Amino acid sequence: MDCDLSVALEASASIGMSMEPPSFTLSQSGTFVKEDFVINRQGIAAVNGNEVTGLGLRLADLEMLEVLGKGASSLVRKARHKPSQTDLAVKIINVFDKSKRDQLLRELRTLYSSAFPWLVTFHDCLYDDGAMFIVLEYMEGGSLADVLSAARLTGSGPLSELVIAKVAGRVLASLDYLHRERHQVHRDMKPGNILLNSRGDIKISDFGLSAELDSTKEMCATFIGTHAYMSPERLGGKPYSFASDIWSLGITLVECALGQYPYTAYTGSNYFVLLSQIINDAPPQLPTGTFSAEFRDFISECLYKEPEWRPSAQQMLLHPFICMHDDSCRPFDMAAYIRRIIEMRSSITMPP
Repeated sequence: MDCDLSVALEASASIGMSMEPPSFTLSQSGTFVKEDFVINRQGIAAVNGNEVTGLGLRLADLEMLEVLGKGASSLVRKARHKPSQTDLAVKIINVFDKSKRDQLLRELRTLYSSAFPWLVTFHDCLYDDGAMFIVLEYMEGGSLADVLSAARLTGSGPLSELVIAKVAGRVLASLDYLHRERHQVHRDMKPGNILLNSRGDIKISDFGLSAELDSTKEMCATFIGTHAYMSPERLGGKPYSFASDIWSLGITLVECALGQYPYTAYTGSNYFVLLSQIINDAPPQLPTGTFSAEFRDFISECLYKEPEWRPSAQQMLLHPFICMHDDSCRPFDMAAYIRRIIEMRSSITMPP
């Protein structure tokens, strides 16, 4: 296990066990039990009281490689399944961190029971020595944030409308599934959570912050997520629902089109400047003459400040901007495009 994470696990374990009783159980045999999941070193053993037949994944068979991302109590590593030589992504989470533990359960509920093609594929979850290992498919094209960063470093320019439309269509289909079928608000839609692979797939990931609503009319009130992509109603502390994901997608697509985050006064740390801009200023627009009328209208509909004016994901899938770039009208080899992106990224030194 990564030494930094081991230290964090030991420290937070002693803190967590001294301050409050855990909301989960750990048996002497190394089985983690919380709510509807029972997880051990062989993977998910039971869900909702029903025994689960494991996939045969073992931690000993995973060669941990480079770190793909890192947080306060978790990290994501590339791993190689040695028996099959398959590359995977493994999210390692400290189970003694309550907030991460709750996110783990939310993510597992979404991933375990979903087979939607544009959600990142889940393989299994294993528990060992205070850490949970969520095993996911490895998306070798990286994230949309990686693509934007590489474009800035190489001077290759923003994404084309055609590529943006293809990305938007896949993400909207994913959001439509989450919103209508699972009644979930993703709550952290941003370039870093849109992943690509060399087969041309575009998938959304990171469901640890998603919230399940009892009905499509219900609202969330929790203030979590990435501030830069939050909707005005969320930043204003108001109730929010599925429309907040549409705003976040709109901001993401504007960033793809312009090659930079649209609220230019925001530097990443001046939170109150960002808060003021998003709540008080007019929403970002794409300049006339540079982009098609259809694309500009699509962005305008995503970025209505009034959430009730924003169309649903299902409605946005029928927007002329998406339809005019449909594969039947504008075929495009997304796999070849993403392979070029992978080559471009491998040719430069990415910032840490």
